[in-house]
Amino acid sequence: MYSAAIAKVNGELRQNLLKCLEYVNWKEYVKKDSVVFVKPNFTFSQYKEGVTTSPWLLKCLLEILKDRSGELIVGESDGGNHSFKAEEAFKGHQMYKICREVGAELVNLSKLPSKFIKSKVQGKWVKIQLPEILLEKVDCFISVPVLKVHVVTGVSLGLKNLWGCYPDTMRCLHHQNLDYKLALMAKLLDPKITIVDGLYGLNEHGPMFGKPVRMDLILTSNNVVVADALGAMIIGIPLKKARHILIAEREGIGTTNLEDVRINVDWRLYRRQFQIKKTLIDRASSLLFNSDIIAKLVMDSFLTPLAYAIASVLRSPEEKAIANHLRTKNNIT
Repeated sequence: MYSAAIAKVNGELRQNLLKCLEYVNWKEYVKKDSVVFVKPNFTFSQYKEGVTTSPWLLKCLLEILKDRSGELIVGESDGGNHSFKAEEAFKGHQMYKICREVGAELVNLSKLPSKFIKSKVQGKWVKIQLPEILLEKVDCFISVPVLKVHVVTGVSLGLKNLWGCYPDTMRCLHHQNLDYKLALMAKLLDPKITIVDGLYGLNEHGPMFGKPVRMDLILTSNNVVVADALGAMIIGIPLKKARHILIAEREGIGTTNLEDVRINVDWRLYRRQFQIKKTLIDRASSLLFNSDIIAKLVMDSFLTPLAYAIASVLRSPEEKAIANHLRTKNNIT
């Protein structure tokens, strides 16, 4: 049976996380001496509340896992569009220190051997790229996303976090049919446990530039579709705006009907009303999500400098600050 747990964290992060994991019977999925892979959401090179996964939550999780797993791996790919190396994100989230303390291995998925997989999802052919280690070595995949809105996909939770396993730093060129690609990723990676970092949620303009909202929540489930449906409902985002969750449900990966899920508390007690506020750039970016050809022209062609120059004029002050930060590190316009 699908299970989910919600905890309000009041200074006892590790204890509350363990209670949530026990409610979803985590030891049933993390077998003794198994290979466990933990996928955080490091969409920025430094910790940002509501944007990237909390290092403190990851530390607590790894401490819980270390004595049961045979091999513990934490991994992320390079930032999209050459924005930063995964190693920078590891450093910016204290992961070298944390992993050294718990005996976990850190891997940059962009540097590992990978393979392309083509398959049909809901009658549509899609192709994705995934690291071989995730397909051939890992016994238990754990996704640790953040509770946030996304201006294109509605929310960025467990399913969307899987996109960070796509090793190509120019994965922004492959967003066409993303809803279907995420479903295929979920089928192949088969995340056994999803832990949504709701210590801070991100409102209005996710996944990078929104307003962090202190929530002090942890959401845990033994099914990624359940976790995403629960997370979306808690922040008040209709599932019709998060089409990838519905596609995954139709593909038989999980359910969005929380009446069919064993939940430790009434989730409605924690509900907030987040909003998705799109800028002009966001609306234009939707075209990139719907066409690999347009994405190529804008992101990786002779037109790219012009497109970036126009975008720089339209960016908000926060967007400009982050763009400048990345540019000084990577010479990106």
